[in-house]
Amino acid sequence: MVSNPYEILGISPNASDDEVKKAYRELSRKYHPDSYANNPLADLAEEKFKEVQEAYNQIMDERSKGYSSSGYGSGSSSGYSGSSSSGGSSSSEMTAVYNFINSRHYQDALNVLNRMSNRDARWYYCSAVANSGLGNNAAALEHARQAVNMEPNNPEYSNFLNQLQWNGQRYQTNPYGGGAGRPAYSTGNCCCDLWIADSCCECMGGDLCPCM
Repeated sequence: MVSNPYEILGISPNASDDEVKKAYRELSRKYHPDSYANNPLADLAEEKFKEVQEAYNQIMDERSKGYSSSGYGSGSSSGYSGSSSSGGSSSSEMTAVYNFINSRHYQDALNVLNRMSNRDARWYYCSAVANSGLGNNAAALEHARQAVNMEPNNPEYSNFLNQLQWNGQRYQTNPYGGGAGRPAYSTGNCCCDLWIADSCCECMGGDLCPCM
C-alpha cells in the first residue's frame, strides 16, 4: 500500500473516477516498459510503472468500499515538492529527476538531486547517469561506485559502473582516438555507448545488458 496514491497519479483526492482513470492511463503509457527498451533507465521506468498500477488499484479499491479520501489532504502534487519527514526523497522529486534524465536535461536532473536530503543508492545511480551525460566522468564513476557499494546485488548499478570503467580504460589507452575532438570513450549518446559496451562484453563471453 502506498502512502498517498493521489500524489503518485498527480491528482486531487476530490478527482472524479473518470479523472482518476485518465491520469492512470496517461502515466501507464508514459512509463510502460516497452517505451524504455535498451534504455539505461529501464529499471526506474518499471518501478514507476508498478507504482502507478498500485496507486490506481488502491484508489479504486478504497472507493468501491466507500472509504473517504479526506485523509490524503487536498490538491494535487506538482513540481519538486518536499521530502518526507524521515529525510527520504519524495516520489515527485525522483520522478522529476527521472524525466529530466530521459529527456537528456542532465543539468536539470542534477539541480533536483542536489536539493534532495536523502542520498540512497538510487540517488547515486541517477547522479552517475546525469554526470555521465554531461561528460563529468570522474563524478559519474565515483557516484556509480557509491551506488554499487550501497546495493552490491543490484545488477543495474553494477552494469552501469562496468560501462563507465570500460570507457575510462579505453580513454587511457587512446585519449585522442575519438576524432573531431571527441574522446574515444564516448559517442556522445549514453544509449549508444551502452549498446557498444554490451556488444563488446558479448564478444568476451559476457552480457552487460541481457535485454539487448
